[in-house]
Amino acid sequence: MHDSLAALRAAGLPVEHLSDAQRDVLAALTEHETAVLVAVQHRLNEVEPEVVAHNLKLL
Repeated sequence: MHDSLAALRAAGLPVEHLSDAQRDVLAALTEHETAVLVAVQHRLNEVEPEVVAHNLKLL
């Protein structure tokens, strides 16, 4: 079974800092939707220093 929260967490998205309602939305993402978010996160990580990424609020 697809675990979008685990995939997003592994990509560096701060899902633990989101509200329960926000996590519920992300948990319901399809594999394709999750892959898009992960790809965007990887692209953001490539262009910004890590310090900036930690301060970035995506959601």
